[in-house]
Amino acid sequence: MDIRSLRYFVKVIQHNGFSRAAEQLFVTQPAISRSIKKLEDELGYTLLIRENEGVRLTDEGRILLVHAKQILAQFNSMEQALKEKSGPLTGVLPIGLPPVIASTYFADIIMAFSLRYPLVELKIRELGTRKMCDAMLNGEVETAAVMLPFDDDRFDLHIFSTDRLMLLVNEQHPLAKRGQVKFVELVKEPFIFFSDDFLINELVISACGIYGYKPIISGRSSHLDLVTAMVKAGVGISLLPESMWRTTSAEGLSIIPVIEPILAYDLALATLKNQQQSRRAQAWHDLAVEMLKERAP
Repeated sequence: MDIRSLRYFVKVIQHNGFSRAAEQLFVTQPAISRSIKKLEDELGYTLLIRENEGVRLTDEGRILLVHAKQILAQFNSMEQALKEKSGPLTGVLPIGLPPVIASTYFADIIMAFSLRYPLVELKIRELGTRKMCDAMLNGEVETAAVMLPFDDDRFDLHIFSTDRLMLLVNEQHPLAKRGQVKFVELVKEPFIFFSDDFLINELVISACGIYGYKPIISGRSSHLDLVTAMVKAGVGISLLPESMWRTTSAEGLSIIPVIEPILAYDLALATLKNQQQSRRAQAWHDLAVEMLKERAP
C-alpha cells in the first residue's frame, strides 16, 4: 500500500468516478484503475463498485476511506513540516473556532498573530464541536478551540477557561427584570437553538431532562446575530455564554444568570495526538496559550 494509491482512491470517491478523478489528478484513467485494483488485491477486499451513476463504496471501502483521509492528512502535514523546517512562517493555517465564543476569546489573538507572522494567512472555520472533530481528523482544520466535553482520546486538550450559559430574553419578557432565574422556570418556554452540532443545545436539553421535559424549539440558526434578533423579536428565549456579553451589545435584551442547575462548561485548545504540527500551528498554539493565560483571572 502506498500514498499514491490512497490518494487515487480518495479522489475517485470525492469525484464519484474514475474519469473525473483522472482529470483532477492529471493521470490516465487506466493508471487509477490499476492502482486501486492493486490496493484491493493487497487488502483482500473489494473497495468500490462501478455503477452507471458513478461509484459505490463497499463496507470495507467505507472503513478504508475514513483511515485513508487521516493518513493523507498526516502525510501532508509531515511534508509541509519538512518544507518549513526553517525560514519565515508562510502559507495558510486553517483554524477551527466555535462561532459563539470566537470573537470573545480570539479576536485579539488573531490580531497579535497576524502582526507577528504577517506572511501566514489565517483561514478561520467556525464549526460546532462534532463538525470540528471531523474537520480535524480529515485535515481540514489543523488546530482548534472546542467546548467540552470533547470526549475523544485522539486529541490533546489544553483547558483555558470555564464559562456558563446566561438566559437571554427581550426587554418585554416577564422574566426580564429578574436578578436570577431557576432553570425549571424555563422548561415551558420556546427556545431559540443553534444548529444541531452545537454543544450548547445539549446542555439545554440535558437541563430540561432533569425536570422531565423536552425543550420547545421555536427557531434554529448557526448565526449569533440571527439568534439574538429572534430573541429581540419575541420568537423565543435563548441561552448564550456569559463571556460574550463582555464585548457584545445587549440593547433591547436582558441577560440573566440561570441557577439550579448552573450550566457551566470548559473551553479548550485542541490538537491531534501523535501528529507533527506545522510551525504555523505550533506558533498559533503557543501564542494562544500565552495570551489566554494572561487574561485568566
